[in-house]
Amino acid sequence: GGRMAAAMNTEKAAGEGARLPNTVVEKPFVYGSAAIALKKEEIGEGQHTHRWTVYLRGLENEDLSSYIEKVSFHLHESFADPVRDISVPPYEVTETGWGEFRIMIKVTFRDPKEQPVSVYHQLKLFATNKAEQVAVGDPVMSEMYDEFIFHNPTQKFKDLLAKKPEKKFTDHFLMSHFETKGFIDKEQDHISKLTSANKQVQERMDQLRQRLYVLDEEIMQLEKIARQS
Repeated sequence: GGRMAAAMNTEKAAGEGARLPNTVVEKPFVYGSAAIALKKEEIGEGQHTHRWTVYLRGLENEDLSSYIEKVSFHLHESFADPVRDISVPPYEVTETGWGEFRIMIKVTFRDPKEQPVSVYHQLKLFATNKAEQVAVGDPVMSEMYDEFIFHNPTQKFKDLLAKKPEKKFTDHFLMSHFETKGFIDKEQDHISKLTSANKQVQERMDQLRQRLYVLDEEIMQLEKIARQS
């Protein structure tokens, strides 16, 4: 009886600010870069060879601002204002340069109770093998699929995570180069693996509950015998 009462009290305590017990929410996202070689006349006197964009986006380039407060891009310190805070999507920074370097992308969420999450992206300007060669004027793409995992969010934040995106940035200049289908397949595969793992956990919990019940019964019987002797 004590276990049930404790569970019910926890639920009562879960107001808007309290964390929801046994709740995990996953949100997929993509981060990466696109780099296009500058034309001779664009280079002029400078040393810069490429125009590049580093970004963090939704799987189908949908708006993630319902739960993301801002995305900070930490560029190489040789750039003016190397830390760029972007609070209105699309979350991206476009620059010109000649070198490849690692960029930290830090995501701050709309719930201050949630710790910011950082990912690192190696800016890629040049194709490294035949398969990556692109036509003149096309970008060299480098993208990664990942997921934000929120453990026991508050009800308020869970609602923000569940909100349907208001819009998709379908007219984005890189839209035709973004990887979408492969990443959606990856997400589906991940969901089906999770579902099957959840099922196994549920079955195991049911077995353990059954054993607990039997043990409880045995303890009660033993206590009864102890009282009688």
